[in-house]
Amino acid sequence: MIAMLLPAAACGGAKALKDQGWSTATGAEAYERLWWKAIQDRDFSTAERHLAPFYTLTTSAGIKDREPAIQYFQTLDLTNISIGELQVKPQGSDMVVSYVASLQSKGSSAPQRFYMITVWQQVKSGWVAIAHSEVPAPQP
Repeated sequence: MIAMLLPAAACGGAKALKDQGWSTATGAEAYERLWWKAIQDRDFSTAERHLAPFYTLTTSAGIKDREPAIQYFQTLDLTNISIGELQVKPQGSDMVVSYVASLQSKGSSAPQRFYMITVWQQVKSGWVAIAHSEVPAPQP
């Protein structure tokens, strides 16, 4: 009987996370997934609201401040993002989220894999990302 309940509970949890919005998000994993959904949906005003004024992006092309970082995310033109191996490590009022992501962009034939880390910080208005780093990962 318990074995039959576990798959249903797992599906319900995934659906709850999928249907979660910014105001009802309960943790850094939800913030990360919502942020990437905003990028994929090209809802850059929502994505921007969740970046700290001193946000820093690090990619293989270098280090970018907030405005160039926003431009970078706009150029990705994502059609799909898949996140796996996600870990959340709390550190005071900050949360460090690390994961492997596969990004599929319009015009590209195959997804690109990245090792990613985002640091989320709790502020009066909720949570904002203060830093993000992405490094190309080998294809499996």
